[in-house]
Amino acid sequence: MSRVRGPAVLALGAALVSGCVAPARTTAEYAAKAAMTAEDAVSAARTALLAADAYVDDDLLTGYLEPTLVDAEKTIGSVQATFDSVQPPATAAADELRATLDPLLEDAGAAVTDMRIAARRDRTPALREAAAQLARAADELDAFAEENAP
Repeated sequence: MSRVRGPAVLALGAALVSGCVAPARTTAEYAAKAAMTAEDAVSAARTALLAADAYVDDDLLTGYLEPTLVDAEKTIGSVQATFDSVQPPATAAADELRATLDPLLEDAGAAVTDMRIAARRDRTPALREAAAQLARAADELDAFAEENAP
């Protein structure tokens, strides 16, 4: 019985590890996942932008701005990591979706990181500049989501 247990445990372990990668069976399914990913990133980006606007207008304290930016940064990183874990179908269209979405997510993540750093250093001009970059990235993500929504 112990001879059977070893391979069974290994097979179960392999199934659990491979279960972390969710395959998309069709390009349409992959596009829907990509659109949902973009929407989630837009939501986090717009929240960061609202908080930054309120801060610049002296309607929000730094003590609230920083955690909001950290949350947005983590969310964008998380949605990108989740999307990147999806196994795309073997189509050129799926490869193009991934090649388009990943840089948009990276731009949004970098802009939120720049905003967080500027906020912690109390550099309002740098915060505004990074917010403008994030707004552009959010607009591009929003357009991507609309274009690829099911």
